Amino acid sequence: MFFVYETENMKVGRHSIRLTINYVFRIGQVGVATDLYRVPTTLPYSIYYQMVGRKVGYFMGLILPQRVKIKWTGNTRNHYESKGYIYTKNLDEFEVDVKDLTNGSTAGVKMKCDYCDQVVNMPYKDYLIRHKDKPYCCKQCLQHKRIEKDEKGNISYVEVPYRNKEWLYNEYILKDCSASDIAKECGINVRSLREWIRILGLPEKNKPLNNITQEELYDLYRVKRLSCKEIAQKYNVTDGAISYQLKKFGIPIYSPSEAINIYLYEKGGIEKARNTQSTMENRIKSSCKQRGIPIKDFNGFTTTEEHMARNNTYYKEWLKNVFNRDNYTCQCCGKRGGNLNAHHLYNFSKYKNLRYDVNNGITLCERCHLIQYPNSFHSIYGQKNNTPEQIYEFIQNYKEQHKEVV
Repeated sequence: MFFVYETENMKVGRHSIRLTINYVFRIGQVGVATDLYRVPTTLPYSIYYQMVGRKVGYFMGLILPQRVKIKWTGNTRNHYESKGYIYTKNLDEFEVDVKDLTNGSTAGVKMKCDYCDQVVNMPYKDYLIRHKDKPYCCKQCLQHKRIEKDEKGNISYVEVPYRNKEWLYNEYILKDCSASDIAKECGINVRSLREWIRILGLPEKNKPLNNITQEELYDLYRVKRLSCKEIAQKYNVTDGAISYQLKKFGIPIYSPSEAINIYLYEKGGIEKARNTQSTMENRIKSSCKQRGIPIKDFNGFTTTEEHMARNNTYYKEWLKNVFNRDNYTCQCCGKRGGNLNAHHLYNFSKYKNLRYDVNNGITLCERCHLIQYPNSFHSIYGQKNNTPEQIYEFIQNYKEQHKEVV
């Protein structure tokens, strides 16, 4: 008495195969009783092929039964004689069962892809090294699959939809889905998807920006002051595509400082920032985020009031206005541009009501202002309790010392 098995309703998964095993009770070599029971079972690929592979005609890609022709040599004679083969003479050709080949045999054996049934020839030793106890995936199928291992180390080949020409053609051409939608569904960026569209030879659809003119883009970007991101949303493309079109048409791109100024002072960004900063709730959230702690653990601000006063939008706007008024020129040495500072005539900590008053500021270069430079303002007068009289005296002394000799 013994059990045999049959399979039906096979379903291939990521790491395993779902099938129903019919356990049949037989007596002797003839006479089959009715099925005792059927058991739906999920098996890893390796176990499935060990159980079922020989029955369906191949084992982990290796087609069975299979016989190959090899030649007698002195190195392998003992091995094949032990398997029951009768020696004739050296270099005579004879047939052996593929299962009896030596581990180092280079005889070509037939392999069948477990996914498309394509048959290829491969040296037997390569089969043992690369594919024994693993499903076999041909090069064509491997183009749209990736290798994965489960927690036990069993290898499986998982379908990657966007690498499959038939699937991508159906989604991109027949269903007319956009590249961005397909990329989002597959969890990749649009550039990678378009690269696979090119590799698989699919026809490119008309791009949204093909019909945009230089005048239209200039009007949106330079006249209406829309950002690359806002224009991209209008045409359902990436902001990188808009940047490329701007360069292609030779339209000047805003510098980072220009873009910030447009957002802050033309699109109301500074008011949004101030409204956000002004609420205690948002200040607490920001403080907790910077320190990496939950809000419930907040126990007070770590920065001083003066530090926060120097890092808000009011202070940044004051700097900009002082520099603009002085034409970005040091009012002591006359140097324009470079590393500039805005100095408070009445000191910052004592006169809180004058902190953001443009008339309380003056532009100085770092060399004339900061304490680390010899003969600078703060190296002479210190950094506390400074007055307007000190800065006027400093500038007057500088000009007298550097007065041109006629």
